[in-house]
Amino acid sequence: MKKILLLASIILALSMPEALGDEIGYTNISNIALYKSDNYTSNVVDTLKINSRISIVKESKDWYNVKTQDGKTGWIEKYFVTVPADKYVKNNTEHMINIRTAPTTTSKQVGQLSPGEKAKYIDTYHSWHIIEYKGTEYYIASWLTDIEYDESENVYFLYDNINIRDTDSVSGNVVAQGNKYDSFEVCGEKSGWLKLKLPDGQSGYVAAWLTSYNMNYYSEGTVSYKKTTDDLNIRTGPSTKDKKVLSIKKGSSVTVVDTENGWDKIVDKKGNVGWCNNSYLKEVLPLSGKKILLDPGHGGKDPGSISFTGKFEKYVNMDVALMLKEKLENLGATVYLTRNGDTYIKNSERGRMADKLGCDILLSIHHNSLNNSDYFGLSTYYNTKNFKDKKYGYNLAESIYLNAVTVNGVYRDGILDRNYEVLRETKTPAALIEIGFMSNPKEEMNIHNSSFQNIVVEKIAAGITDYFNN
Repeated sequence: MKKILLLASIILALSMPEALGDEIGYTNISNIALYKSDNYTSNVVDTLKINSRISIVKESKDWYNVKTQDGKTGWIEKYFVTVPADKYVKNNTEHMINIRTAPTTTSKQVGQLSPGEKAKYIDTYHSWHIIEYKGTEYYIASWLTDIEYDESENVYFLYDNINIRDTDSVSGNVVAQGNKYDSFEVCGEKSGWLKLKLPDGQSGYVAAWLTSYNMNYYSEGTVSYKKTTDDLNIRTGPSTKDKKVLSIKKGSSVTVVDTENGWDKIVDKKGNVGWCNNSYLKEVLPLSGKKILLDPGHGGKDPGSISFTGKFEKYVNMDVALMLKEKLENLGATVYLTRNGDTYIKNSERGRMADKLGCDILLSIHHNSLNNSDYFGLSTYYNTKNFKDKKYGYNLAESIYLNAVTVNGVYRDGILDRNYEVLRETKTPAALIEIGFMSNPKEEMNIHNSSFQNIVVEKIAAGITDYFNN
């Protein structure tokens, strides 16, 4: 889907600069409880969504004491927190680079980064890096700067037979390989790729979406979904000798995140965590009974965006839709497509199709483009013309977005309210996703990579599952 670069339109829901200081982490599971003390028998202070940003104040053996962005404090088990490596944004040019209050070239300038100078990296949003400058968060253009890592920062491979290449691109030559759980020192990042130090002293590049910053590997998404077959006690550990945390009723849905000696570590719908005997749990398909309409955007006489190298968006939209259809069906859903081939369908008809089929949700799948090749990132969209209540489009767009941007190398471009026809002409809760920018030469290559598509599809499916579970 092509959109025009209007500077005023991209300043959406931006917060004021935030004071910094503590180490930053992100929750890696949906709806996880924040406890008053560092144990599961204490009271729940709040329940946090996946990818919630938290400031780590202190830690005990297995727990972090954290502060949320809305000022709440409490404890969360380290298992459910991903702490990115320490990174810096560096000016490797010969020119001064402006530091601004928002991710636009028209926003207020608050300072400059001198040649050779670096600032602590916080995040990336709207193709701008968020940095710490004078104790506050500000923005600096990503296309003018480089990301560098602290020495001895490591990443871990999530799969076997991962290629390490001589450039930050899938077109690079393979110079080495790594396997699941292998650890490499990382020294740089660009366009969704990580620069690694290899054992022979040389350097190489790996696709960031195949890696994790944490050894707990929860980010692999190896969860299962179960229901209780009886009223059940939840305990602090995998034994009847461990203290009871709470009781949950027969038929309750839980997410299983670990298994040990016939016991499952579970998270319930309220975010409570504990262990229970898995003989009282039955595995279920979390999307059983749900009807979903996937809309591969464009088609036929409408090619959609034309990529940096001349490829048509309509084809990659279909590739992703077919992969997502299979994944959602494996989770129990009945899945329809607005088009099964290269055919043209009006956007209004796509939206109304969801109503005619009696679907629970509609997801329109797109890839973005701008008349500026510097921009990159993933975004989701909802529409408030018909749906003022967040339980419709917004919650779906948010759930998919928060899951998708947990992938290393997938950068945030926002959750945006747009009056798109495909979202407007339906009474079904609907969202649209732009998976990346085909107008960016490096991101275009990532978009067409099968491993990238597969991992993004996994996260979209997880977002849809979270939407229904919540």
